[in-house]
Amino acid sequence: MAGIYFVYPGLLFLLFLVPFFILVYFFSFFYNKKKAVLFPNFEIMERVSGMGVFSKNFSALYLNLIIICLLVFSAAGMTVSYTSKISSQSYAILLDSSSSMKATDFLPNRLDAAKKSAKDFVDSLPAGTEVGVLSFAGNVNIIQEMETSKVKLKMAIDSVDFGNIEGTNLYGAIISAQTILKDAKDKSVILISDGQVNLGEAEQIVNYANKKNIVINTFAVGTQEGGITEFNTLSKVDEEFLQALSFNTGGLSFSVKNSTEFDKSFRQLTLPVEGEVNLNLSFYLLLASIILFSLNWVLYNFRFRIIP
Repeated sequence: MAGIYFVYPGLLFLLFLVPFFILVYFFSFFYNKKKAVLFPNFEIMERVSGMGVFSKNFSALYLNLIIICLLVFSAAGMTVSYTSKISSQSYAILLDSSSSMKATDFLPNRLDAAKKSAKDFVDSLPAGTEVGVLSFAGNVNIIQEMETSKVKLKMAIDSVDFGNIEGTNLYGAIISAQTILKDAKDKSVILISDGQVNLGEAEQIVNYANKKNIVINTFAVGTQEGGITEFNTLSKVDEEFLQALSFNTGGLSFSVKNSTEFDKSFRQLTLPVEGEVNLNLSFYLLLASIILFSLNWVLYNFRFRIIP
């Protein structure tokens, strides 16, 4: 059964701004009307202002009130709750951003192919699934904490770039994944990498993952023939290393030869179950208010001068 609730209901008191702005609007209308009566030439005023002296311009009023409501609902954390198919797991997407991911056996390079596939994975998930995004090279960057908004998650994935510190610190990435997954019931890592790891041995990574009940699913990006890196060296995918990680943590391992094969692999990871979806609309409401505010600004300068 669907329902609506607010994370911060106390902020709904700001809706009292709606009647306040309505009162101010009509007060200013009658005030300006009273002033206009004292001016003998209405035609000159209309020509200068671009609109009738007594035009109420309700279109502008309605649009501004809608913007206020959207901002209040966004600040209050408006959330829609309903029953639907949900994922049984929470995911942390780990994107390898080391220099070896610049190899061109995947066009335009391995990292871009991995990012596209990560976004496709997010799109394939049931609504309300919690996902975090991390990138790792010699260091680890938490790009996005756990989030259910697919728009925000895909924006985070798009922002991933090659690391500026040499190395591939996968062990640190798994530790950071545990940090954002926290107390999730079923924790799953989606590791997209070419397996060229030089920081953190497989045994060390597996022991930590098993201790924290993290399942590691691996996606090997690259070919056995290899690809040329920026240093004009040949980089080949290390499938055995990635398979060892997934096998010893109860995950699945996929060897993907081209980007289109990712879609088929991701379907095996999402096992929808019946459950309650809590979809926070704050980001979407804020985005809608910004769009309407921009529209309001354009109309104010061009159209509201002639719309009654």
